[in-house]
Amino acid sequence: MRITFRDGRTIDAEPVAGRTLLSYLQELGIAIEASCGGDGKCGQCIVEVNAPHGALSEPTESERRFITGNQRLACQARILRTDVPIYVAVPERVYYVLESGEYKWIPIEPHVYREANHVFYNSSRIGDYTGALHGIALDIGTTTLASYLIDLETGEVVSKSSMENPQTKYGNNVISRIEFAKNGQHILVKEIRAAVNDMIASMTGGKCETVYELVVVGNPVMRNLFFDLPVQSLGKAPYEPESTDAVLRTAKELQLTMNPEARVYGLPLIGSFVGADALAVVLATGMYLGREICMAIDVGTNTEIVLGNRERLIATSAAAGPAFEGASISCGTGGVKGAIKEVRIGADGKVEYNTIGDAPPIGICGSGLIDALAELLEHGMIDGRGKFRQDQKELRITGGIKLLETDIDQLNLAKTAVAVGINVLLDKYGIELGDIDTIYLAGGFVNFTNTANAIRIGLLPHVPGERMKKVGNAALEGARQALISKHKRADAEEVAKRIEHIKLEEEADFMEKFVTELYFQNYLE
Repeated sequence: MRITFRDGRTIDAEPVAGRTLLSYLQELGIAIEASCGGDGKCGQCIVEVNAPHGALSEPTESERRFITGNQRLACQARILRTDVPIYVAVPERVYYVLESGEYKWIPIEPHVYREANHVFYNSSRIGDYTGALHGIALDIGTTTLASYLIDLETGEVVSKSSMENPQTKYGNNVISRIEFAKNGQHILVKEIRAAVNDMIASMTGGKCETVYELVVVGNPVMRNLFFDLPVQSLGKAPYEPESTDAVLRTAKELQLTMNPEARVYGLPLIGSFVGADALAVVLATGMYLGREICMAIDVGTNTEIVLGNRERLIATSAAAGPAFEGASISCGTGGVKGAIKEVRIGADGKVEYNTIGDAPPIGICGSGLIDALAELLEHGMIDGRGKFRQDQKELRITGGIKLLETDIDQLNLAKTAVAVGINVLLDKYGIELGDIDTIYLAGGFVNFTNTANAIRIGLLPHVPGERMKKVGNAALEGARQALISKHKRADAEEVAKRIEHIKLEEEADFMEKFVTELYFQNYLE
């Protein structure tokens, strides 16, 4: 069996009757999404196959929803014959990752410093000076990775790098990663560290020995998998990490291609699924320093929300699910080249759209889904419950790309989870929405989203535009600050201890709030 890539590379694998194509791709370390864990529900593992009739199993019923021509879902296509050639072409998927946060100038006072030709971490000598003194800030997201290479003597960002998280081929949400880790944590650890090593080599031009420290942020599952710490406790009640403490290791211990004695620091966790990335957002926005009450929202599969000021901070996570990442949506896709990112419906009902990279459309990503949903509501094509008013039960965008009522149901549940999280925090804090001075929108998803449309569907709270501020990849900016400043790192460790963690499902009126926020409230009749 031959597996072919768009760039012409090929890999030969010995076919074994009964195995799925997906199992080969995963075994060979070939990046392909399968967020449903191989159940044939997400339609993301599409490959092109050239094989004689009977070499593979017939397409399943669930598979037929997603494929055309010689396409197959890798998770559903099983090898039946081993005596004939089977050619599998894996399409290229390059994620467009938000690499930058909102830079803030802070005094440079890193833990790593140089005296003559010796390099020290605090007061411990960790190596010799080899021409540069670099550190790396790294944000490990469930879907993507983003990093800075920073000159620790000047604070300058020398280089940036981003890529898809290679763990996505084992599921693109934290629950599926926890499940896979029961028997395959070593695989997930190997995948993420190999990816980070590639990023280090790329940013340094191969001069990896100049890197003396790496600061890592991520949600509790992602951070712990990087350090090979337990994650199973996060998959069962009471859904808490075994420890929320900061982590400090050496590059040699983690088999990272940096100076062997370089330190690798992971910011503390807050609790349950509120992690070091949320803490980094608090650090980057400075919301822990002022009197004004602010809210930070980082929308994703696991949406994290923090509310408060220097006197009190509370936080929660909302299980929005992967709908806004394009998973569980019939024609959904991630933020890759060819994804429909903007949708408009004209007065004549004609649909217009733009794609990432101006490439031919392959599916619709999160920002496009929000636009499509808002446009359907604004034009009265669906009611406040998300149901089409006419006999037509779908919005056809172009070709075979469409939005179904079942997709709208998934988006409804996702936005409701976020809305409930916001309302619970407001009640816990004892304030109204109007009492919030600034709402910080963090992360790539909301950065590329039409804010007005996100408000229309109820994903974001309805406040004046001047009170909402997009801050880019604030988690990465927080990691940068913790890397170049001892003071900021100490702040992060102190703040982590006083952030109150709220578990939505433990709130007595959780279901009541959920039902209240269900559907599209601005359009209910």
